[in-house]
Amino acid sequence: MNVLSKFLAVVTASVLTAGALVTTQASAATVNKLQISQNTSGQITIQQGQVLQAGPIVDVQVSSSYATADPEIFQLRNGVTLTQMDQKIMEAGQGGQVAASAMQWFTQNTTFYGGLSAPGSVSFKLIMPAGSYYVAQLNPSPTVKPSTTAKKFSVIGQSQAINPYADQSVQMNDVQTDRFIVNSFNGKLHTGALNIYNKSRELHFTRFVQVKQGTTNAQISAWLAGTGADPTVPGGSVLSFGTLSPQRYAQLNLNVNPGTYVILDFIPDTTTGRPHALDGMFLLTTVN
Repeated sequence: MNVLSKFLAVVTASVLTAGALVTTQASAATVNKLQISQNTSGQITIQQGQVLQAGPIVDVQVSSSYATADPEIFQLRNGVTLTQMDQKIMEAGQGGQVAASAMQWFTQNTTFYGGLSAPGSVSFKLIMPAGSYYVAQLNPSPTVKPSTTAKKFSVIGQSQAINPYADQSVQMNDVQTDRFIVNSFNGKLHTGALNIYNKSRELHFTRFVQVKQGTTNAQISAWLAGTGADPTVPGGSVLSFGTLSPQRYAQLNLNVNPGTYVILDFIPDTTTGRPHALDGMFLLTTVN
């Protein structure tokens, strides 16, 4: 090999090595998987995804063993703080016009992207614009609240992803009253990918609770009002997907046992302050 050939070989090797190093560093810095866990004392850990890439769809996994688990993903807007959020969370639990006003505040000053609204685990896909985010415990106690549990992460780059396809969806709508709508080829659901759209003007979450076959709307209403028997299946499947802000989208992995389910939302209404389910926002459906 002559001198020129040796020189070119060394330069080429150096360029390839540098390129590989840059690629490795970029890969280490940005990922497309967000993995969150919450322990028995309510504290939250971001196990993966401290810096996420906005371009592709983000895979999210949230798990919790906390008794009143509610780790939710959100952004704060208009300069509001986590301490202000603590106060509004407490007000949202008071009912009536205090709760209604708090929910109006959340609609105006936050954007929610889902999470886990009960102990267990959930996995879903999100399209997340660039910016700063938090995950925090929203169901508060004196010591476990948004400001004491919040973990911050970021999304960088420009999102060019499109909503992933699924042959079934659950929509939250409020054209007349707040309600769930199931869209599928046969009016039923099946395990696997399920698109969830909040097409309403309020915050909603989506909880699937397995109930006994033949359960009626009247029985669900009586149960929620405290005047009827519990229609749920002992040891049955429950899947609790967290809060979505108006006009937000997620694709949920509906990994429940086949059976009859009621879909519920207990977030307070922005007008009455009553949990939506108590005013009829529930839907009986079948999962095959």
